[in-house]
Amino acid sequence: MPMFRVIFLTTVLVLCGAAGGAEKPKVYPDNKPPAPPKEFAVVLSPGYGTIDHFSSEPKVFENLLINMKKTGFNTVHCVYRPWRLPLCRKHGVKMMVDILAWKDDVKMDIRRPKQRPAVEAMCRKLRGSDAIWGYNLWNEKLPFFGYPDKKNIDQYIAMIKAWDPTHPVWLGTYRVSYANAPKEKPGIHAYYDYHWQRGFLWHFADLQWYMGHCRNMDGHIGRWILGSNYNLNSYTLNTSIPFGLKVCIWFIGGPFDKEGNIDPKHRFYHFVRIGRERKALYPDLMKIGRPLAVYSTPTTKSESNKDKKTDVPWRLPPFPKTHWLEVRKGEALLGFFKYPGGDDAVYVANHNAFAPQEMTLVLNQKADAKAVVELLDRKTGKWRKLKLKDAAISFTLTAAGGELLRVTGRGK
Repeated sequence: MPMFRVIFLTTVLVLCGAAGGAEKPKVYPDNKPPAPPKEFAVVLSPGYGTIDHFSSEPKVFENLLINMKKTGFNTVHCVYRPWRLPLCRKHGVKMMVDILAWKDDVKMDIRRPKQRPAVEAMCRKLRGSDAIWGYNLWNEKLPFFGYPDKKNIDQYIAMIKAWDPTHPVWLGTYRVSYANAPKEKPGIHAYYDYHWQRGFLWHFADLQWYMGHCRNMDGHIGRWILGSNYNLNSYTLNTSIPFGLKVCIWFIGGPFDKEGNIDPKHRFYHFVRIGRERKALYPDLMKIGRPLAVYSTPTTKSESNKDKKTDVPWRLPPFPKTHWLEVRKGEALLGFFKYPGGDDAVYVANHNAFAPQEMTLVLNQKADAKAVVELLDRKTGKWRKLKLKDAAISFTLTAAGGELLRVTGRGK
């Protein structure tokens, strides 16, 4: 293992161990994760904490929800107000509740003892609500959370789960900073980084770390993704899904004006294209759960479509020689999942953000001759059977794109 990686991992372990600091985290005997979300979430968030960042006018807020659904957003990160809940339910948008806002007329900051009873009453009231996604507890480096009211992060997670175990808790940090310090299971383990701006060194390293961490914590991955342009954002989203990404918050905001209308001139207007391309996949991406494995093909081009040495990039795991699926053609990252009924699911993500890939996948001789391979058509939302010839199927991956395959009838 290279020395820089040894130093990094050692530092992470030391820091995470220190996170208990002034108060040793309490491990609760009934430490179960809250109920997971029911579908992949793409979240509109204009900010969090301090104030209510959305309009207080019901008509304006409703107009925003209508246009969110048109553009592939299905979750809104906002302060809870009773009149917002029926509007969210009416338009099929779930609410990720901000429980850090403390100013003006909001006063729903869980960290403040005087405001905490209002948060508790709200959470108990929202138990089981189909219009609620869950609760957003933290989005900065975890050490910044500190010890409000002399309580650590575990105790805050436990509070929310005690009040409402029917919805997940979003717990975010920067990359893996103190990420394994909390012992209480929040449901969503989230992070942010700026790999396109600061370099790709940790993009896949962090995803692999969170894949293992979420498996150990019975949780799922969430990410803040920095808004930039279509290719960069689509690539980040699609290469994260094979590792088990289930929640994406675009950083920060969305392509809407103050009245909630879609703004074609907005710098984030490309979110509309990404959302419309992905929304048919949302239910199935949650059904397939956490990945069983992720493998990469060798690549001849970088993520930026530059020539490179032919190898499996970024220390990703290569395909085992005995695997039931072989990539005969194309440069891609593949995540392997299982549907609850036992069918295989494979998410195929393009390794190249700027060039399409012609993919050819081959089922090996151990796969049943009666196996059927289908692709979830993102335009119709229906499964499309792929022609299987000599145990091979072919399809096109768009630049920065990804496709979900379902394989039924394959032998064990």
